[in-house]
Amino acid sequence: MEKNFGDMVLSEAARLEGLGKDPNQIASILCKQDSAGHNYGIGIMLSGLGRAMGSSPTLLKYAQAEIENSLDGDYKNSAALMDDLTTAVLKWQRVPEKYWNRFHLVLPSDAGTGTVQTAVQLALSLNPKLEVLGIEELGWPAYKAIAKMARVSCQEFAGEAVISAPGILPIYQAGPMNTTGAVRSKDLIQARAQAAAKNKSMVILDRAYSGFEWARIISQESYDEIMRRSFETQIEPFIGEGVPSLVAISPTKSFVTFSLRPCGFLLIYSPDPANDKDLTLAINTAVRARGSSFEHPITRAFAKALVKDREKLEGEHKAALERLARAENMWRKLVQGTPLEGYYSEKYAGLFRNLKTKEGAAREIYNEHIYPVLAQNRCRLNVTGISDDEKLAKIHVSVFAKYCY
Repeated sequence: MEKNFGDMVLSEAARLEGLGKDPNQIASILCKQDSAGHNYGIGIMLSGLGRAMGSSPTLLKYAQAEIENSLDGDYKNSAALMDDLTTAVLKWQRVPEKYWNRFHLVLPSDAGTGTVQTAVQLALSLNPKLEVLGIEELGWPAYKAIAKMARVSCQEFAGEAVISAPGILPIYQAGPMNTTGAVRSKDLIQARAQAAAKNKSMVILDRAYSGFEWARIISQESYDEIMRRSFETQIEPFIGEGVPSLVAISPTKSFVTFSLRPCGFLLIYSPDPANDKDLTLAINTAVRARGSSFEHPITRAFAKALVKDREKLEGEHKAALERLARAENMWRKLVQGTPLEGYYSEKYAGLFRNLKTKEGAAREIYNEHIYPVLAQNRCRLNVTGISDDEKLAKIHVSVFAKYCY
């Protein structure tokens, strides 16, 4: 039987897998090879026109100025701004002022990935008895790589689990799950916080999508209210229980800065002043080891932008939430009565959904020039890949609904 287009793409996917490419890389390569391709596999904010949203104009302005100011050739960093920057990050995250004096800030230069990695390194250095990184099932794949490089084992737990065994460092996603869009209930988050407090354990809260779980109400509620709700649901239960917490914040999705890759923000909540000396030493060691004390100009530009123009950056974050809300609304409308309807309930939010696939799904999805991440009988798709053109959106949704569940 003559091969159709989907068969040919499937063969190319198998070839790329044989070369050691991971599913994310394969999706990106396949889409770029197809001039008619629709990219649902990329991990950036898409505009509704099949293109990436434009980079933050605020950060671009500061980056250009920072490059020009780098002509003198000296090493530069944001040390002089750290107090003001810490305040700006706490304000952006809507952390109540009563908690501010127990927070420390670190700026890992390699965005969200480096921020999580630094958090793991700090936690392990502060507590040598930790031997296992405990992660949620279907969590971010990079966790396993980070654990391997840190020379600790990695153990997966069910998505609704409370990770509390001795010797395990829990890492929870403090927002929609990066790979699935699942949003944990407030009761579960509170239970996790209470368990950590009872065991006197530290936690890492991976905050890649600040406020994204509430994007659906952006037309009814203010940006300030959305960020406040997000903090109160995702972070405050741990702080309220007095749990030492490393909040690893990626600003990339929030401020649409994918092409610039600014620093990440690691907020460290240490409730006991008696630990300040050890914590300061651990922070200084981690920063020195990562070379983060000599900052990339984009990191310096981003620090200045957040201190001087936080409201403009927050406006860009609001625009990202509005785009996500528009995309989710399109999906919600078009999946009614299909096997995908539940993925657009209040139990899910954010940039991704992770669907199960039927036999032969990859071939049929590729045949329609659609490129999500396909692997292990699953289809991970970026919801902002949906077109604003409802006619085209209907075609794509029908394909996903036919072959996924």
